[in-house]
Amino acid sequence: MVNYKKIAFICVYLRLIIMMLNKIKLLLPLLSRLGFANVAGYRLALASGLIKKVMPEGKRYHDPLFHSSCHLIKDLSCPVPESGVVDFAEDQLKGDIFYFSDRQYNVGSPPDWFLNPVSQKRCPDVDLHWSRLPDFSDEVGDIKIIWEASRFDWALVFARAYRITGAEKYLSVLNKWAGDWTDKNPLNLGPNWKCGQEAAIRMLQALLAAFLLNQHKLPASGLIRFVFEHCSRIAPTVRYAVAQDNNHGVSEAAGLFVGGAWLEMVSSDPHVLRKAGYWVQKGRILLEDRVNRLIEKDGSFSQYSVNYHRLALDMLSMVEFWRREIDQPFFSLNFYGKAGAATNWLFQMTEFLSGDAPNLGANDGARLFLLTNTPYRDYRPSVQLASALFSGCRAYGAGVWDDCLRWLGLDDVEETKDTFNRSHVFADGGYAKLTTPDSRTWGIVCFPVFRFRPSHADSLHFDFWHKGENILRDGGTFSYNTDSEWLDYFSGTRSHNTVQFDDRNQMPRVGRFLFGSWSKGIFDNKVVQEDGLLFWSASCQDFCGCRHKRTIKVKNNVWQIIDEIDGFENNAVLRWRLKPGEWSLSGNVCEGSGVKIEICSDKTIRRLELVKGWESRHYLRKTELPVLEVSIKTKPATLITEINLKPNT
Repeated sequence: MVNYKKIAFICVYLRLIIMMLNKIKLLLPLLSRLGFANVAGYRLALASGLIKKVMPEGKRYHDPLFHSSCHLIKDLSCPVPESGVVDFAEDQLKGDIFYFSDRQYNVGSPPDWFLNPVSQKRCPDVDLHWSRLPDFSDEVGDIKIIWEASRFDWALVFARAYRITGAEKYLSVLNKWAGDWTDKNPLNLGPNWKCGQEAAIRMLQALLAAFLLNQHKLPASGLIRFVFEHCSRIAPTVRYAVAQDNNHGVSEAAGLFVGGAWLEMVSSDPHVLRKAGYWVQKGRILLEDRVNRLIEKDGSFSQYSVNYHRLALDMLSMVEFWRREIDQPFFSLNFYGKAGAATNWLFQMTEFLSGDAPNLGANDGARLFLLTNTPYRDYRPSVQLASALFSGCRAYGAGVWDDCLRWLGLDDVEETKDTFNRSHVFADGGYAKLTTPDSRTWGIVCFPVFRFRPSHADSLHFDFWHKGENILRDGGTFSYNTDSEWLDYFSGTRSHNTVQFDDRNQMPRVGRFLFGSWSKGIFDNKVVQEDGLLFWSASCQDFCGCRHKRTIKVKNNVWQIIDEIDGFENNAVLRWRLKPGEWSLSGNVCEGSGVKIEICSDKTIRRLELVKGWESRHYLRKTELPVLEVSIKTKPATLITEINLKPNT
């Protein structure tokens, strides 16, 4: 008699084995590119308990990080006019803190350092060594929310408000909150010590607050201990950060260099000085290494993300600022050349009218060292500061983005004579920018030349801008700790302006943050510009052999996107993710405010409709937007999208 249950069980078992083998097959080619040895060593140290022995638990302390009212901080002139930062400080006094530069939550004063205000759940086991805590927990939710209050953004708000008003309450509550943090977060205990990058960010923010208060050269003993403990946390695991080939290595190297150099300047303790000397040299070596490896010659950064590019550039700006302030030796010419190229890259990606930029790649809501009252999506302050430090000039004319220069004593930098955006191909990073002569209208195309792991399946995505508005836009990220449906939607092909074949991603997903079988492409090295015509093209092939060639033509402010596709089995879907607003569809013409989009094809269009889509312009927030979807079932096919900008728009 046939045992059908046994046969079914064997079939399921075999299917699981096949799935596992397929995943291993996808992972094997990536191991050497993902720093597997360092990652494996780190995981082994965690599992064996070695990390806990190397990084012992510290003790609570409540020593002030900053001097109270005294001659060190009285009569400080304020370099900026009265600003909205005082309103932010007043909100903070009541316990209202901005999370991810987007929404305020009341978390108490001092804050509850272990509360997730979104879910109202509190992190358990806060007295455990950080190495014993899980990376992801359904019990508390996204750990980034826990970390947010411990980044010390609030310290800069209170310090700036004190400088502007001279009101002692801001300085008093700054010390109160900082002292409560050190009392509730002993070294290496709890979730706020879990990430070395978070430790580096927190330490650098505290040091910047000390600079704003003119206490960085004669600091309180509590700040010296604070910096020493944070460097002690970063140093043992910095190789793991480096292995990830992302901003973690840059941030932690920056923390070691700045923290070590600062401790050498202010401490007389032989034990502290011995450690500090090692940290500053280690940080310098790693910074040179990270900048050389992760920043391409064209200025592109390894994470293929505009916001992570800003984070890395802000870190390098802090490094150079403190190098000058502490009078450390220069870095190499290569370091400054790469930093300057990275500055130009972000300048070219930033819309100069609004300060916004394409929402390309992963975006976790990070914005550090905030010295202006500009919105989260305004990238001009970061570009302006980096330009002043690495190019010796301002990228933009006068504006609120200059406040960061004033606070840091860099306001004597002259304005550059050449601030025009130009068409350009960033061949090392995989971006092509086409812009009209007046710079009012421009577009960005992503193409795959992956040397590092991509976080989004966005090959040949097209972002379109006109007079400061993002007409055709990327979906963003939303959250790293969400269900698989939303994770796949935002980082997958569906949330990008490109073609999706047979309802799958361009690359197979093999982990929360990892795709396998990275796409490869060919592309034009230059944007052709002749007789008023702009012309550029690229093509790529996905892991199943489907082919997509995208050509952009621009003339007389009419944009044509030509998509040639082949190799799919059942269907191909072209998506145009439109700016929120009123859009109407009549036949093959879609019209919105000032924009007309017309679609045609050499094959029958099976479906052309406006559907509901989603975008995330701030971490943990998703909003609706219209998406124009065009479905083709016959191959090969050529689709032509023509974008006409109406007069006077």
